[in-house]
Amino acid sequence: MARMLPWLSVLSSLRILKLRDCNLCEGDIPLDFSGLSCLMNLDLSGNNFISIPASLTRLSKLEFLRFSNCNMCSLGEADIHGLSSLISLDLSGNNFITIPLALTQLSRLVSLCLSNCKMLKFLPELLTTIRYVSIDGCASLEVAASPSKVCNLVDEAHVYAINCFKLAENINALTLLRKHLKACANSRKEFAIFMPGSDIPEWFSQQKSDSSIKIPLPKDSQWIGVASCCIFINNDSSRDDESISSCAYINFRNSEQASRDGSIFRGRNRRMISGTTGWVVRPLMKDHLFLHYWSRDKLYPIYMEYKYGHCETNNLRATDCLDHKCDELELSFSDLDVEDNAKVKKCGVRIVYEEDLEEIKELQCHTTPSSHIHQHSAHNHGSVDTR
Repeated sequence: MARMLPWLSVLSSLRILKLRDCNLCEGDIPLDFSGLSCLMNLDLSGNNFISIPASLTRLSKLEFLRFSNCNMCSLGEADIHGLSSLISLDLSGNNFITIPLALTQLSRLVSLCLSNCKMLKFLPELLTTIRYVSIDGCASLEVAASPSKVCNLVDEAHVYAINCFKLAENINALTLLRKHLKACANSRKEFAIFMPGSDIPEWFSQQKSDSSIKIPLPKDSQWIGVASCCIFINNDSSRDDESISSCAYINFRNSEQASRDGSIFRGRNRRMISGTTGWVVRPLMKDHLFLHYWSRDKLYPIYMEYKYGHCETNNLRATDCLDHKCDELELSFSDLDVEDNAKVKKCGVRIVYEEDLEEIKELQCHTTPSSHIHQHSAHNHGSVDTR
């Protein structure tokens, strides 16, 4: 295979190239490899690269690059700024101890996969453009930098830290949530975190031993978002992977309508307004937490369009949509359309206010044994439906 590589450089229109498990080394990549000027997708996984070959850094149209399981210890001395179009970088299964700041040169990077980099100890501050960071199975990871710059320029951010037990020992779920809230809560954002944990922090003021929970939407205009959390574990250990979902629904009553027999009744409509699904691709050693946050502006645009019509949506503020009669938010962590759901033991939710950003403390996690919802906060108004 190495003998054939020089001939590839004449294929100037080639867009996709897969060279997985070809026993290639850095010296096998020819210097004129940059002649593949249209290459957009390159897979070099399962080879033997100490670092990224310099000739690859001149592929200015490359969007997807995979270097998984290549025994890499660093990105090397190559200037990766030339990979100016890179969107997705897969470095999983390598031997990094830390990730160099050279990654900050990749200004369009959206997805970074570092799964099963078992020697990785420190994850530095990442780019403002990154939406998805996977650090599943990074058994030595102890520190992840503040997400303050991860969320600034994107509408959503997802951090997958399945089986990262050392990280969970050094930073609990509530602390990580607080960092994201301080970074993102005042803008139109959504983010999700998957990490080890066996208890829902009591900061989540309403909790239920079930896979779904309903809460009344606040009547005031001071709340800024909704934070949720659930405990999940493998439902069937024989499966290779399972999913864990977080879906938000708006339940609200229509104005009075006439039934078929002429009587007047109040109808209730239910519509999903947001959903996130994470795939757990390896057996879970212990219980895990799934934390999810939606800003109010993330929840309301679709709801406003449904309730008031598309033409009126742009002229309405979220506060104009607060229906004092019976609007209700329902959060579900189980997707009925998916067979391989993880088992959800318990879930919790909290309406987030501006003052919460200053008042969040590192509360100790605890387990509430009751199957009913427990309320701990004066901010959450009205009764709660436990059906």
